[in-house]
Amino acid sequence: MIDKPEEACLWILGLMHSGTTVVWRALARDPRFIGFDEPLTVPQDLSQGRVNSRNTLGDYLRLFDAAPADFWARFAPIHPLQELDAEFTDQQIDFLRYLLGQGPRIVINETHLHLHVQALASLHPGGRLIHLHRRASAFASSHLRPSYSREASLPRRIVRRIRHENNKQRFWSRRDFEPGLLRHEVIGNHTHSKFGVLLANEGYDAERIMQSSTLVRLLAYWHLHYHYLENNGPRIFGEQFTSLRYEDFASNPIGTMRKIHVWLGLNPSDDAVQYQDVHSPRPAFRENDRRWRKAAKIAGFSEAELETLL
Repeated sequence: MIDKPEEACLWILGLMHSGTTVVWRALARDPRFIGFDEPLTVPQDLSQGRVNSRNTLGDYLRLFDAAPADFWARFAPIHPLQELDAEFTDQQIDFLRYLLGQGPRIVINETHLHLHVQALASLHPGGRLIHLHRRASAFASSHLRPSYSREASLPRRIVRRIRHENNKQRFWSRRDFEPGLLRHEVIGNHTHSKFGVLLANEGYDAERIMQSSTLVRLLAYWHLHYHYLENNGPRIFGEQFTSLRYEDFASNPIGTMRKIHVWLGLNPSDDAVQYQDVHSPRPAFRENDRRWRKAAKIAGFSEAELETLL
């Protein structure tokens, strides 16, 4: 197989804590690609924030350093509630086109653009889209019991340990969201919120869901976004769309990445890809507890989906 010479844009879409950064990094380290990790949500003060916690700003910093004034004139972040829209603002369109024009092969990872799938296709008609997802129960667990970095001072580690135990005790009944993940602003807790209205419009029992625990609302959030992209991705992108379970990637990263390269029309390049970040996903919290099935049913999961998606 010969690498295709034409321009290629690859979008990797997945919800937060779904492994998108790991898959994106595996491709972005390939010198044939220029990679932008969540470019609509990067730190705005790039002149000072030279390194982020995930160490993913490399190509972004090179673009910024080449013309800071031009960068800031175009930069258009996405605000939390905008992820529930279907369209970009004119400035966001201009900014994304600016990024897509930086080289022949661009790979972009985003966790807030599931509902923008038609807008993404319009930005680059020849683009490709990977929908990366993980089990719904693991996704919800990662938000209700997030991992905390061990690279912190002793007092901070003690505070995090207390929070960790508190999250464990409140897992099934919690009504609020973990600070810092911005899910409260997006999901909310009443039927008149933007997400509540979206649920109702898509045929969910919005009133029951929004009156339920954080766990139920997170599962409904996952379910709606998963089906939206699984239904509309193939319709809009056709064969340029593929769906990938993170669990499958983690169990066989080399084989999975080879398949992705072939799908992209590229020669597999094992030497260019690094997998030190790949690890088996953490299991869901008490994954055999019956309360998972009860919560998922309220969130809209069918009986079949309780076995295959939860």
